[in-house]
Amino acid sequence: EDLQAAILAAVTAERENMRKLHDQEKELWQAERNKDREKIALAVEEAAERQKQSSEEMVKAAILEEQRKSERAVEEAVKQTREELMEYIKEQKRLDQVIRQRSLSSLELFLSCAQK
Repeated sequence: EDLQAAILAAVTAERENMRKLHDQEKELWQAERNKDREKIALAVEEAAERQKQSSEEMVKAAILEEQRKSERAVEEAVKQTREELMEYIKEQKRLDQVIRQRSLSSLELFLSCAQK
């Protein structure tokens, strides 16, 4: 019976030691798991930040390109309007010259008739 009691005590002690060892290993595993989760969360956060910066740069580039296009369009519109205005002015000068010429011809005819 003493031997059985000693064996039972040894088995109980070994079970307790194994339980403690298991608990310690579980705590270590939990700590490592938490560290891994933190690393993953940090990596995800960094990736999101890089993506955000990349998106912002793309948006800025697109805005700048649109501004350049708008500026070119405005410059082209101004140039075209200026050319059209110059053509209009030339045409008005030509028409004024035609009217002047007609007026002079009419005046010459009147003076010619008046002298006779």
